Amino acid sequence: MKIFKKNPKLLALFLCFLGSFSVFAQASEELSDVYKRIDMAIAAKSSEAISKVLADNRYSPNYQMIENYTLKKTRQLIIMDNLELARQTSLAVIDNNLENFDAVELYSYIDKAILNQQAANQAAENRRRLEEERIAARNARSKQQLENRGNYQVVSTASGREVYVNEQKSSFSSKIWTIKLILADFAYQKVSKPDYTNLKYGLGVGANVFYPTERFIAGVDIFADAHIVTLSSDGALKKQQEGTNTSNEDEVQEFFFSGRFVPEFAFSDFSKYLFLRAGISANMLASNERERTGSMKSFVSPVLGLALDNIHFSDVQMRMFYDYDIGHLAYSELTSAMEFGGSILLPMAVNDKTKFGIELGFQNLLLLKKESEMENRSKITFAIGVGNVTK
Repeated sequence: MKIFKKNPKLLALFLCFLGSFSVFAQASEELSDVYKRIDMAIAAKSSEAISKVLADNRYSPNYQMIENYTLKKTRQLIIMDNLELARQTSLAVIDNNLENFDAVELYSYIDKAILNQQAANQAAENRRRLEEERIAARNARSKQQLENRGNYQVVSTASGREVYVNEQKSSFSSKIWTIKLILADFAYQKVSKPDYTNLKYGLGVGANVFYPTERFIAGVDIFADAHIVTLSSDGALKKQQEGTNTSNEDEVQEFFFSGRFVPEFAFSDFSKYLFLRAGISANMLASNERERTGSMKSFVSPVLGLALDNIHFSDVQMRMFYDYDIGHLAYSELTSAMEFGGSILLPMAVNDKTKFGIELGFQNLLLLKKESEMENRSKITFAIGVGNVTK
């Protein structure tokens, strides 16, 4: 204070400095508020708000700094690829100051960039439409060609799309089927007690039908045969009767009839050849004296099993199956029962849609009885088969 008393000019200079500092601080605070308003307007993507901020501060001594800050934010918008907002922001600067040539130059650059981007987008859209039209025209020609050939069909997939499938070259047809007429069916029966055997001849029929889809394959195994001719027999117990014996007194008349209807199901994603089986099987017996042969009486049972089915090697077709006869539980004389077998179809003539050939097959019925007794019926079949062509 003594210094200021001795030197009044120094006091006046100090007071002037304090006043200038206060004015500068106030101006700096006001400028910071304007910057915040500009940031909020850009965040709101409002060119009107930006124009209002510039208009409100047009006569401010810091207006040039406000314009420079606005153009700086505009360049940041260009880097962020927000060209439309950048053009509106630069236009707001021009509307408030036509003499800002930096803003005019920036606006011109942004406008050209937007026009070039629109042209590129339009060109890409034109190319996309041309490609769609080209694919549609190609598909239309392909569809017409397929329809003219007449050996294709439309198959709907699980995704809802439709595909054309060649019936000659693909197994993805509506059905896969085989029908057979068994011309020779030889059955050999072996009974452990009494020690009885016989060989019979019979006829039969069979069919296998499958319906494949993209996710699963459903089918059915159908079979029936009859053995009414006995070729040979041995070991039947003697017939107990009074009176005079005749030459035919020991002849045993037994006839076998068998059949099965077993649906099959496979999951294509796991295996299109391994099938689960569940159905019914019947083995019927017509006999004048079953006690003499020890043959099992008529036997009907639900079955559960597995199959390797619909296997193709070129035009050769193979199958194998195993069934467990659950119905043995209802028969007091049985402890277990099962059936298994297989076949192979050897084509003799093949055309575009069907094949004709010879089928050789084998089947076996095993009946386990109490007291370690058993009965076994084995069959060898010779059939004429016909089926559709699959690959």
